[in-house]
Amino acid sequence: MNLPPFLSRLKGRLEAPTRGPATFTVTLRDFLIVTYAVPAERARAHVPEKLALDMRPAPDGDAGEMAFVQTTCSFSDNLHWSPLGENAGGLSYHQSTYRILTKRGDRRGAFVLRTYVGTTEAYASQRAAAREVDYTPFDVHIAGDFTQGRYETYNVRAVGERGQTALDVRGLAAAGTQAPPPLASFPNTDDQTFFLTQREETYYHAAVGGIGLMPVEHAPLRPVAAELVAARLSLWTDLEVLSKDDLLRPVSVLIQPSVVFTTFPPRPTLLRSAPPAAAV
Repeated sequence: MNLPPFLSRLKGRLEAPTRGPATFTVTLRDFLIVTYAVPAERARAHVPEKLALDMRPAPDGDAGEMAFVQTTCSFSDNLHWSPLGENAGGLSYHQSTYRILTKRGDRRGAFVLRTYVGTTEAYASQRAAAREVDYTPFDVHIAGDFTQGRYETYNVRAVGERGQTALDVRGLAAAGTQAPPPLASFPNTDDQTFFLTQREETYYHAAVGGIGLMPVEHAPLRPVAAELVAARLSLWTDLEVLSKDDLLRPVSVLIQPSVVFTTFPPRPTLLRSAPPAAAV
């Protein structure tokens, strides 16, 4: 049913997470988002039933639709209880996530298969809510003029008991090359970037069972384009979502120098779990 515009706005406000004493704030620095387009059936098996994939038509000549899977890396700076303010002295740690883009009605989201964090404190904090969280030491080297969004190199290594994440990236501005054109299903690069980065809901395997939901809020990203030089993303290849050859063919590589996230209280859902990634 299509509602009048003013009722749609009211409905959105009523359903939106309420700011309150349970919100947390964190600044993500050097937020790297590597995106791959895959046949929808490869992603569908790993997403809860009744949670729709956020898909686009496959390129001309290919049948069906494509889903989008992402690996992200960032430094989470000063995760703290929002009412205490930025001087609260919160947790800071490196983090990497493996996620599949989803949608629920008009809300864009992502289902997180697994999160790797670089400190035991961050592990204890996140593992209390989510089952698929691992502690993994990180080795990160970044060079460039970050105040100008210029990344000469961005290298990440995170090797743990349940997987390896290795990414070698360089910014296109530093390399003197142009960003690739958007996929045919997007009218322009800005539209594609907004689609890939603006996600309001995070779903995950809850520690207590079932599927949890954590709404998030942040300003629209204005990332810089980059290119992937080398990659090892063992969770995707172990699950056969991506092949080793696929790893070097992302549809988008973006780096957001800095962005503030607000996370709202996690909550249960009625969604049924997909087979856990931990079985691999």
